[in-house]
Amino acid sequence: MTEIGIVIECKGNRAKVKVEKKAECSKCGMCLFPKNASSIEFNANNDIGAKKGDTVQMSMNESSKLLGALLVFLVPLILIGLSAVITYVFIGRDIFLLAISLPLIVVWFVVLAVIDKKLGRSKNFSPKITSIIKDAQE
Repeated sequence: MTEIGIVIECKGNRAKVKVEKKAECSKCGMCLFPKNASSIEFNANNDIGAKKGDTVQMSMNESSKLLGALLVFLVPLILIGLSAVITYVFIGRDIFLLAISLPLIVVWFVVLAVIDKKLGRSKNFSPKITSIIKDAQE
């Protein structure tokens, strides 16, 4: 997946990039764009030396996108399945499934927030600026 954005700030090998929302994004809702936002800002690896005002193309590592999807979607499903097994094997009443599942999911998303902060600092899990499309001086 590639995106095009404008560099609005540079700090070392990191750049804050502003990406405009595309028309097709309004129908999907799967990305980071809030409903009423027309753009979003995020940090990207800037190993090619893009400068403030440059229009750049960025890409995201496929394996990091897969890992993110697994952490956000698959792990909660596994936790719900685990709580169902615990409920039916050890307790035997359906009502406790919710009582066990909800705390497990809440704890997981707290853990996920910590994981996200650590992975966000990693070069392998951040978007990477791959090319400068238009120089700021042009």
